[in-house]
Amino acid sequence: MSHRPKNVRNAIKQDIVQFAIPGVLVLFTELVFLAKEGVSGFWGDLWGVISRPSSMAELPLLMVAGMFLFVIGLTILIWGQVTLYKNYSGTVVIREGHELITHGIYSSVRNPMYLGGIIGLVLGLPAYAQSLNGFLISLLLIPILLNRIRLEEGLLTAEFGDEYLAYKASTKRLIPFVW
Repeated sequence: MSHRPKNVRNAIKQDIVQFAIPGVLVLFTELVFLAKEGVSGFWGDLWGVISRPSSMAELPLLMVAGMFLFVIGLTILIWGQVTLYKNYSGTVVIREGHELITHGIYSSVRNPMYLGGIIGLVLGLPAYAQSLNGFLISLLLIPILLNRIRLEEGLLTAEFGDEYLAYKASTKRLIPFVW
């Protein structure tokens, strides 16, 4: 029988203070810099590459690499959300009937949505915009995400105990086969 952790409410408050607010501020600041430095045409360029692949030759290599990194990151993020299905939440919380998901992309990495976010937002968009400032600001997202991972893993350990500890021991935290 699974017990409900007593810190669910506290995890939500910590999540808002330690993840949501600083994460939105950093992301907004990054996007302001990227907008000034050339990210505003991203969706048009991406659609151009999809509808006419030969248009890639007209773009600088760093822009093309940034588009691909963003799409790969977004794909990984969505794959993680879809795999979680009813367990997905925008906040750190255990819901009634919550299950530990260890299949699909979660068999390779415990936090694929954060991996996707890092690939897309920290690497992809700044590369597309060719923005060193945007990249440097986006690096601030990494410790914010790592802190959220810590919050989630604490809650999952409290809820699933040895089952989650065994999963942690067999699956990398953020980078498949590495860390």
